[in-house]
Amino acid sequence: MADGPENCEDLDSKQVEEGNVKESPSEDEAAELRDKLLRLTAEFDNFRKRSIREKEEYRKFAIEQMVIELLEVYDNFERALESAKQTDDISSVIKGVEMVFKQFAGILEKEGLQKIECKGAEFDPYLHEAMMHVDHPDHDDNTVVDVCKPGYYLHSKVIRPAMVTVSKKSDE
Repeated sequence: MADGPENCEDLDSKQVEEGNVKESPSEDEAAELRDKLLRLTAEFDNFRKRSIREKEEYRKFAIEQMVIELLEVYDNFERALESAKQTDDISSVIKGVEMVFKQFAGILEKEGLQKIECKGAEFDPYLHEAMMHVDHPDHDDNTVVDVCKPGYYLHSKVIRPAMVTVSKKSDE
């Protein structure tokens, strides 16, 4: 970069008088800049491709730990089914299935899943999906009176709204 404006004192008056000083970059400088541009473009393209590949790998294996934990639930369900086929004691089968369900629910809660509690709450279209409206004299208008299918948050995001029955005041 010796030919830049900050190095003007390096030029002697004889070069200026003879016209040997060029204002535009030399061909060597242009080739060097072109080479730098090509290298930077290639580096950026490689970075972009690597980022896409890493994102795909992350997406593929992001839930690996949760799947490992769910394999324990899967194994326990298999054992419960085998045990249910070999026993006549229905209460022990129910107890075993309840234990596996608690294990499964614990894993989901640990991952940030929470059930939307909505019975008795005011209808909120962001949290609830109204399946039907019923006349209900004991509840205020627009109140959730029954839950047909529970809704869930994953951390703070609603991933499934609750399907609910909503009260309405009778027209009497």
